[in-house]
Amino acid sequence: MIIKIVMGIFLLLLLYLAYYLWHNRNGHFLIFNSQNNPYFTTIMSWTAVLLGIECILGFILLFQANKYLNFITLIISSITILTFSLLINQINE
Repeated sequence: MIIKIVMGIFLLLLLYLAYYLWHNRNGHFLIFNSQNNPYFTTIMSWTAVLLGIECILGFILLFQANKYLNFITLIISSITILTFSLLINQINE
């Protein structure tokens, strides 16, 4: 039961991150902005869409009987966030 509660909180945070990235895709994110690089908006948009899809998948998997299905959501969302961070750090190089 505790796994479902923790995963529910994680999915809500992931959904908020997708919402934040989507609404700030034309502005500033940390020290990066879309005025210096045209690809920044595209990267933020695709990441927000992918995180939204992963949230939907995560909520579907959350209510399944097998508790190990939640690891799918954790792994996929971690890979997405890792890819996003690597892409925005290589923009200026």
